[in-house]
Amino acid sequence: MPVAQCTDYLEWRKQVNAHSVSLIFPATALNSPSSMFGHTLLRFDPKDVEGGSDWLSYALNFGANINNDDNSVSFAFRGLAGGYPGVYNMMRYFEKIKEYNRMENRDIWEYKLNYTPEEVDLILTHVWELKDINFDYYFFDENCAFRLLELLELVRPEVNLTERFKLDAIPTNTVRAVVEEGLVESTHFRPSELAELHARIDSLPKSIQRLGRALADDIEVMQSPEFMALSQEQQGEVVQIAYSYLRYVQLQTQRDEEMAKRSYQLLLALNKLSSKKVEVARPDAPETGHKTITAGISAGERNDDVFQQVNYRVTYHDLLDNEKGYLRGAQIILFNTELRHYNNDGLKLNRFDIVDITSLSKRNLFLKPLSWKVQVGYERLYSRGDEVGVLQLNGGAGHSYEITDDVEVFGFLTGRVEHNKQYNSILEPAIGAETGLLYYSPIGAQKLDVQGYQFLNDDYRVRASFSQNFNIAVDHAIRLSVAQEWHDDDDFYDVSIGYRYYF
Repeated sequence: MPVAQCTDYLEWRKQVNAHSVSLIFPATALNSPSSMFGHTLLRFDPKDVEGGSDWLSYALNFGANINNDDNSVSFAFRGLAGGYPGVYNMMRYFEKIKEYNRMENRDIWEYKLNYTPEEVDLILTHVWELKDINFDYYFFDENCAFRLLELLELVRPEVNLTERFKLDAIPTNTVRAVVEEGLVESTHFRPSELAELHARIDSLPKSIQRLGRALADDIEVMQSPEFMALSQEQQGEVVQIAYSYLRYVQLQTQRDEEMAKRSYQLLLALNKLSSKKVEVARPDAPETGHKTITAGISAGERNDDVFQQVNYRVTYHDLLDNEKGYLRGAQIILFNTELRHYNNDGLKLNRFDIVDITSLSKRNLFLKPLSWKVQVGYERLYSRGDEVGVLQLNGGAGHSYEITDDVEVFGFLTGRVEHNKQYNSILEPAIGAETGLLYYSPIGAQKLDVQGYQFLNDDYRVRASFSQNFNIAVDHAIRLSVAQEWHDDDDFYDVSIGYRYYF
């Protein structure tokens, strides 16, 4: 075959100037459900990247070509049902850093792959062939992570990547597959702006934090007796935390002239003072955490009726699971199923959660994020003296605070709507509240939780529960649960212990 000469392609390859390739994993984001699974892309670096900056390297992304006017509900439905075309696109890597690392406050993991320049060239040759082509896009399987595995497998057909993912391709699992196949040469962790700000806040005593927070709002605090009484090093810490906070806020909002002026004045003051550099502690890499499908067996007793239970969860992580490799305070559960066999009442579907998401974002003197939760599904519960199955939707919003490094408390104002055959109305609404405590102990997470609902028909429910997860290994755990529930006409208890396997 004669050698084709494509001017556009040659110009593009010269511009990309790639010698090596890295798999990039922007980690999960607490307050963005669509980002809780993470994301993957490829970065192509020139030969001399070690002596320069990878910010100017090119990144290859695969994603849904969405309509900008679609709301979040439409985006979720169409993403699950294949309603969007999927496309590849190339851009400078700094654009992705700005998007994920700074705007969405997501840590980035960078995995340099051991591909040769010839293999990288073949990948890019195929990428050129794929430009302007629309692919099917499905959020769970034919997504960003799966399409990139196809490219990596193109030049290494002997590796087992895509065959691992028949039903879903969770980005964390695809990263794990790439590591397990021995394709990773080195790993680099790039903390987000938010992670750096949290690290700086946590490194300072409360007195310095309070003064820094006041300085961020009023530059005249530098003339106060309290500030002037500090040592030069302490003054530098106050100015640095105030400047870092304003810089973070400016990234999240539109430009404010007054804020920009204060930020500039703080920068001038900082140049005359010294402040210590704060290092963000590198967390466990995502691929070191537990796998995302969970199955388990347990036994227990509910109001003197002994039961055996089988549970299966399609994905992903709950607040009690081993936190290694996962973002603390983030829970996302899809299609959680519990089947119970009662010795006195036979086989029952105890619960089926379509979705169960909780986001616990800790608050402090500087940052005031909202914590929230939402759950949709079916569950069996006691109502007016009988055990019935109900369809329900509940959710809430509130605050979460870190008491110590390993203890977090939270509280929500909640609402609930349920379809219960014991009630006269088709849908019965309720308002309620929930409070709880999470303790991340060396043997596993513990959770104490109290919640109550007052229904419009004057029924009420109050439930107190304690759960303990015992981490046996990364993919093995024992789960203990104890609960007591009170109604206006009855009460009951529920206790169980079981084994959970992650795969």
